[in-house]
Amino acid sequence: MSAPECDCDCVEFGEGEWVESRLNPNTFGIVIGEADFGRFYHVQLAGSLEIRTFYAVTLRHMDLPDGEPPLAAKQPVADNVVQVDFTKKRRLRPDTTTEGAA
Repeated sequence: MSAPECDCDCVEFGEGEWVESRLNPNTFGIVIGEADFGRFYHVQLAGSLEIRTFYAVTLRHMDLPDGEPPLAAKQPVADNVVQVDFTKKRRLRPDTTTEGAA
């Protein structure tokens, strides 16, 4: 007796793969882990540090042209926001002006 063929859309996702939600294609990110033997996947959403857990069947691999990861849409900066470049070293002393950032 042979085993029945699997008609389900069973797919495994590895760490570092780009996936999107089947229910909302605007929600996508990169797989950072799995739980319960591949039943749940932890996905870090693109453009944020938020990590969400998805049930495996609600995810699908993303079609990436040339293997390039998708870019998150750049949000417009509000008028009352002061952007600070945290990659530059800066000494803060009591008399240092922070230009409204601190």
